[in-house]
Amino acid sequence: MSASLTTSRHDRPIPSRDPFVVVDGERELGPPPIDVDTARALADDGAAAADAGVETLTRWLVGLGQPWCENSLDGPLRPPEESHAAAPLALMLADWGMDVRLLGDAPERANVVATKRFGPGPLLMLNDHLDTYPSGPASRWQHCDHPYVASDHGDEIVARGTSDTRGNMAALLVAARRLLADPPRRGALQVALTVDEERNGVHGASHLLDRLRLRPDGVIVVEPTATRGAPTPEIALAVRQTGHALLDITISGVSSHIWRPDTGANPASALRRVLGRLERPDRDGHAVCVVGLSAGEAGMAQFTPLTASARIAVVGIGPHLTRGHIRDEVLAEVRAELESEAAGDLSGDVDFVAGPTFVPGTEGLTDDDPLVASIATAYQETTGEDVIRYCKPAFNDTILFRHAGLSAVTFGPGYEGWPVYDEVISRANMRLASDVVEDAARRFLDTAPAQA
Repeated sequence: MSASLTTSRHDRPIPSRDPFVVVDGERELGPPPIDVDTARALADDGAAAADAGVETLTRWLVGLGQPWCENSLDGPLRPPEESHAAAPLALMLADWGMDVRLLGDAPERANVVATKRFGPGPLLMLNDHLDTYPSGPASRWQHCDHPYVASDHGDEIVARGTSDTRGNMAALLVAARRLLADPPRRGALQVALTVDEERNGVHGASHLLDRLRLRPDGVIVVEPTATRGAPTPEIALAVRQTGHALLDITISGVSSHIWRPDTGANPASALRRVLGRLERPDRDGHAVCVVGLSAGEAGMAQFTPLTASARIAVVGIGPHLTRGHIRDEVLAEVRAELESEAAGDLSGDVDFVAGPTFVPGTEGLTDDDPLVASIATAYQETTGEDVIRYCKPAFNDTILFRHAGLSAVTFGPGYEGWPVYDEVISRANMRLASDVVEDAARRFLDTAPAQA
């Protein structure tokens, strides 16, 4: 791999080091937890898959680094090690002629950042993430033998990570390969494959932005913006996104025997009413989804519980709201329900789940933004149709790039459905995404100004 890497609007290089070592700023953290010969063999397989096309590359990517790359919003049972995927991809991108570094705050969690400068002009980043959400028990998958072995299902490919996000990554890499093979005369291309996106990007995009100060002139995040059931091929363009939060509600009461519930104050019953209040369709406030429940103790089934708790996700959060606003909104509903109780022995509290569990939304980009204009023109030229602009109701790294003041959008072939099992992606949408991302990149690099 090359000795330096363009990482900012000022083209500041990262100091040269052993390319198979994960670097955090000026510190060498050590090699990723994968043998270099194994990574090299995988990289060669990946290059051959890329040459065969986006569908073959998707199949290769599905199994790459799994199950080490599984990651969960509330903290995984086994800490993820995305470097099992990062190392082979880094070697493959280096073979394609890019300047590549493994950057992160732990050897197990290396972000891949690869850059190729073609000439003076703007720096365009193509971004996707290395982690996936968990696959669950393999027995629950009906349309493939194993969640990390891709299978055909009509015009779709089935496996964990197809739509979120190995199929999107395949489209990104195919587009990047074409740009490198037939390079523009202006600008620079940067491929950033990040860790920890499934848990709000603290060790991934946030690390690259906050600690390493990466500042591209534009970012296309190749993540799901298609809808299953819509005509294919069809991909929308997300120019704005909403945020989310993860909170715990705890209600305490007075235990009683099941024969005499009138002598106690049952927090589980009160919690049920609170959740019904929060999930009421006509309620003012943000949408709430219950993701966990807990009440009672083993060996105490004769008695009502002392406490009951629920973990909830609050979604659809706008760009100007704070943690305090969201907590107060939920707490007000809890208190309103408890105050309606005849008994005065119930109390409740609300707090955020530990970790990076609050993310506000983003302001939208307008049609005159050079990145939006480049994708809109490329999509129209490729399909003959206008690309649909919309607000994406989910987190991805685009939110973090927008919070850093960058021009960033989301455009990718995956479906916005996030199924627990039997995840799929459209072959036609992957081919379309590769074509549009390549064309949009060329237009952006040819016309967009570089930031001072």
